[in-house]
Amino acid sequence: MDFGDKSWMDLRRSTDEYIHGVNDFLNKAFERASHGDEILCPCKKWFNRYWHCRNVVEDHLICHGFVLGYTKWVFHGEGFSSRNTPHPTNDDENFDRQDGIDKLLQDTFRNVADDLRHEGVREGLSEDAKRFFKLVEEGKQELYPGCKNFSKLNFTIRLYLFKCIHKLSNVAFSDLLDLIKEAFPFA
Repeated sequence: MDFGDKSWMDLRRSTDEYIHGVNDFLNKAFERASHGDEILCPCKKWFNRYWHCRNVVEDHLICHGFVLGYTKWVFHGEGFSSRNTPHPTNDDENFDRQDGIDKLLQDTFRNVADDLRHEGVREGLSEDAKRFFKLVEEGKQELYPGCKNFSKLNFTIRLYLFKCIHKLSNVAFSDLLDLIKEAFPFA
């Protein structure tokens, strides 16, 4: 599900267009990713870590704005297919999805990348650097031979987002992974 034009996000938060965009976002987010009367708050203060009701999220987005870089609203239902929304098959959309994973890796391991740029190639890589390069490599590997929609890393992250959005317990999530492994032994 695509949430449409997001150019309003760059406007001053006091403009009518920004406030209208926030309300449109909230309508779609509560339709797709709410738990009861709450969604994850994507404001600069809470970074999609805490659940709040609509009026609190609206206040936060108008006062603080969206967390920087949160333009693909995956915690709020964007990018997940539904019965009414066909699964994307366009290569550009798959490329955008992969770009998001690359940006996530760069943001998570920013200190490692900065160290490597400033110090050049070193004889022994730190554990963080080894983890970073392993994730980058997994990010390039197909989930299974011939799979064009997911890399190993992308699928793992999407599973984790599914767990978070639907508030699956660790036990329920482990059972789901066991079922997937049983159904697809090569996975």
